[in-house]
Amino acid sequence: MKKISFNENWVYHEGGGGALQSLMGGGQDAGKPVTLPHDASVGKPRDSQEENGSGNGFFVEENCHYTKEFVLKEEDKEKNIWLEFEGVYQNAFVYINNSYAGKCPYGYGNFYIDTTRYIKFGEKNQIKVIVKNGVPSGRWYTGGGIYRDVKLMIADRFHLVPDGIHLACVDLEEGLAVVRSEAVLEYTGCGTREVTVLVQLLDGNGNVVSQDSMPVTVQEHTKNTYRQKLYVSNPSLWSVDTPYLYSYRICIKEGEKLLDEECGSFGIRKLQLDTVHGLRINGKAVKLRGGCIHHDNGVIGSAVFAHAEEFRVKKLKEAGYNAIRSSHYPMNRRLLDACDRYGMLVMDEFSDVWTTTKVDFDYGMHMAEWWEHDVTNMVNKDYNHPCVIMYSIGNEIPETGNRFDTAWGKKLADKIRSLDDSRYVTNSVNLMLSIMDRMGEIMAGAAQSAQAENSASGDTMEINSAMSSMGDMMDRLVASELAGKATEEAFAQVDIAGYNYAAFRYEQDGRLYPNRIITGSETFPQDLDVNWELVERLPYVIGDFSWTAWDYLGEAGIGKITYGEKPGMSFYAPYPCKAAYCGDMNLLGDRRPLSYWREIIWGFRSAPYLAVQPPKYHDTQHHMTSWSMTDAVRSWNWSGYEGKPVTVEVYSDAQEAALYVNGALVERKAVGQEKKARVLFETVYTPGVLETVVYQDGKETGRDRIETAGRASRIMAAADTRQIPADGSDIAYVEISMTDEEGRRNPEAGERVSISVEGPGTILGFGSADPASEENYFDTSALPFEGRLRAAVRGTGEKGSITVVLHADGCEGVAVRLEAD
Repeated sequence: MKKISFNENWVYHEGGGGALQSLMGGGQDAGKPVTLPHDASVGKPRDSQEENGSGNGFFVEENCHYTKEFVLKEEDKEKNIWLEFEGVYQNAFVYINNSYAGKCPYGYGNFYIDTTRYIKFGEKNQIKVIVKNGVPSGRWYTGGGIYRDVKLMIADRFHLVPDGIHLACVDLEEGLAVVRSEAVLEYTGCGTREVTVLVQLLDGNGNVVSQDSMPVTVQEHTKNTYRQKLYVSNPSLWSVDTPYLYSYRICIKEGEKLLDEECGSFGIRKLQLDTVHGLRINGKAVKLRGGCIHHDNGVIGSAVFAHAEEFRVKKLKEAGYNAIRSSHYPMNRRLLDACDRYGMLVMDEFSDVWTTTKVDFDYGMHMAEWWEHDVTNMVNKDYNHPCVIMYSIGNEIPETGNRFDTAWGKKLADKIRSLDDSRYVTNSVNLMLSIMDRMGEIMAGAAQSAQAENSASGDTMEINSAMSSMGDMMDRLVASELAGKATEEAFAQVDIAGYNYAAFRYEQDGRLYPNRIITGSETFPQDLDVNWELVERLPYVIGDFSWTAWDYLGEAGIGKITYGEKPGMSFYAPYPCKAAYCGDMNLLGDRRPLSYWREIIWGFRSAPYLAVQPPKYHDTQHHMTSWSMTDAVRSWNWSGYEGKPVTVEVYSDAQEAALYVNGALVERKAVGQEKKARVLFETVYTPGVLETVVYQDGKETGRDRIETAGRASRIMAAADTRQIPADGSDIAYVEISMTDEEGRRNPEAGERVSISVEGPGTILGFGSADPASEENYFDTSALPFEGRLRAAVRGTGEKGSITVVLHADGCEGVAVRLEAD
C-alpha cells in the first residue's frame, strides 16, 4: 500500500461551506492557501467577548472548510483509495467531487474515508472538508480545523487493511520471546486468489531475527484476520530505561509478485499487574512518575508536528517523568512515536464525556452513536506502540455513579479487551462527580449549616465562607462510604482504578477492596510529597499523574495566584489570560521551580534548587488555587526592591540548608519543617549573588546559586535543529533569550523583540510563556516573559537557506540560519 502525504495545496475558507453560503457568496471566496497540519483557531486574534471565554483561552472557535484539487493516475483506476484524517476539530464532513463521502464527529479521533467510488482517474478531483465547530465545544483550548496529518492510501484490490497489523508479545522468558502477529487482509476483487503472507521481525541493524510465512487461499469480497507466531531468541527488551525498538515487515505475495506490504516499529516487553508487586515491566516493578498533558504546543496551537512532540517527551523524560496521560482524548501518532523512542509510558484516554455533555457542543452529543467506531480506531492506532500500557475509558464521567449509565463503562472496557488483550483498562474517576446527581440536597444542607454558624456568631453570611464550608463537605463526601459504594461497579469494570483527587482513599480502599489496583490518575501538584509516600509504600498503588506536567492553553488561570483581598468565586481568570498556568513546564517547556521539587521527591535529584518569591507581594496575602504551590521564580533581578524583604525558597533532600547573599550568611535551617524537601528563608534583596549550601549529617552535599544579571543588551538565539523539511512537514524551534553582556539571562527584560524571516521559510508561531499576554502567536513582535521567547519555523515548499532575523531596541540584531531540504 502506498501512503502519500496529502497535506499540501489545501485552501482554507472561513464559514461552514454549506450550499446556501456558496449560493449567497457566488463562489467568489478565494480562501487562503495552507499546508496541513493547520490550526484555524490559533491563527485568529483572540476575542475578550468569545463565548467560550476563559475555558478556551478567549481563542475564537468558528465553522470553516477546506478544499483541495488533485489528480490520480489512470493506472490506479483498479485500486482501492482511502484518505486517513488523523484529527479534524470537529464534526468533519467530507465531500469528494461534490458527493458526500463520510463524516466523523469526534475532533480527537482518526478516521478513514473510502474514496474509491468517487474518484475520477486521470482528471481533476476536488475534496471539501467542512468543519462544524459549535461554541462551546470543549472545556479547554481545542484548536480548530484539520490540525493533524492527512494521508492518501492506494492499494491493490488485495491489500492489508489500514491499521490492521497487530503485534503483541504473548510470552517472555529468559532468552526467548513469543510474538503474535495478526494481519487483516481484504480482497475487494473477484475470483479466488492464492497468496503467501510473510512476517519478518528485524533488529536495529536491519537483520531478520525471526520470520514466518503462511499460505492463504482467499475468496472474492472477503475480509479476514490471519494469525502467525514469531519466536525471537535472546530478545532485546523495551523498557523505560532501554527503549529498544525492532522493526517489522509484513508482505502479501502472489508467487513472486508483491501485492502489498506494511512496515513499522515494535517493542518486545511483558506487562504484569497484581496487588503484591503492582505494575511490572519485564519482571521489574515500575512506579509511574506521571503527568497529564493537553494536546496543544503553545505558540503553534494544536497543529501536530513530530519535532514538537519529540521536544516535549524529551523534556519530560529529562525532568524525571516516566509516564504521561493524554488528557482527555486519544494521543496523536507523532507523540506515540516519540514515547516509543524515549521510553515514556502512556495512558491513552478515550474521552472527557460519555452521554452527558460538559459543555453544550462537546462529544457527549455523539458518543452514544460513535463510541464503537472511535474506540476501535484508537486501539488499532495504538496497538503496535510499546509505550501504551493502558487505555482510559473516560475522565471524570458523572455516569460512573449511576446504576444504569455506568453500563457504558462495561461496554467500553469489553470492546477494548476484544480488540487488544495485551494491555490494561482504567477509568479516571472523580468520585465527587460520580455522586453529583444527589449533590443538590447535600450542598443545600451545607450552605444552611454555614449560614447558621455565621448567624450564631453574629457574622454576616459571605459566599466564600459558604463555599469553604461546602468544600470541606466535599472532601468528607469523597472519603465517605457513599462515594465508595456509588463507584464500586465502575471500578469493578476495569483493571486499574483511576482516582482523580482522592489520594486520601488509597489506604482505606486497600482494606475495603483488597483486589483493587489504583493509580492517581489526576492529582494536585503540591500534594506529591504526601501522595508519593503512599505510592511507594502501598504496592497496589502503581503511580501518580499530576495535573499538569506541561502548561496548556485554555482553562485560563486555574493555577493562578492572586494577592490581597480574598478572591471571589471565579474558577478561571479573566481576559487576557489564555493559559492554565499550572504546569511543571511552562508553555515553552522551561522548567518551573515545582518541577525541580518534584524531581527531588521522586529521588532523582540530589542537587539543591533556588527560587525567589516576587518581593512586590511580600507583605501581601497570597491566595493559591489547588493547582498551585508557589509563585517563586528563578531570579535574583528585582529592580526597585533593593533593601526590601524577600522570601527565598530552597528545594533539597538534605537535612539542612544555609542561605548566603553576596557571601554573607543569612541563616542555616532544617529542611522539610513546613513541607517536605523545601525550606523558606527571609532576607532582603541585594543585587549580586544568592547562594545556598545544603548539608547531610553536617557535611556539605550540594550548592546552587543565582546571579543578578545586568541590563539585557543581547539577544541570544539558536535553532534546536539546523535542518527542516522543505515541504513544511515538520518544524524547528528557535530559542530566544535576553541576556546581559556576560550571557546571563535577565528575567526582567522588557524590550519588545521583532522577528522576520528570509528565504523559503515562514514563522508558524512566535511568543512567550506568559499566560496573560494579549499578544497573538502570529504577531511579528513580542515581549519576553522571564527573559524568554520562542519561534517555530516551517518550510514553504522550496529548498534553500532560511534566515530568521531578530531585533530589539538597545540590542544588537541577531540572525539564525536553517536549511530547508
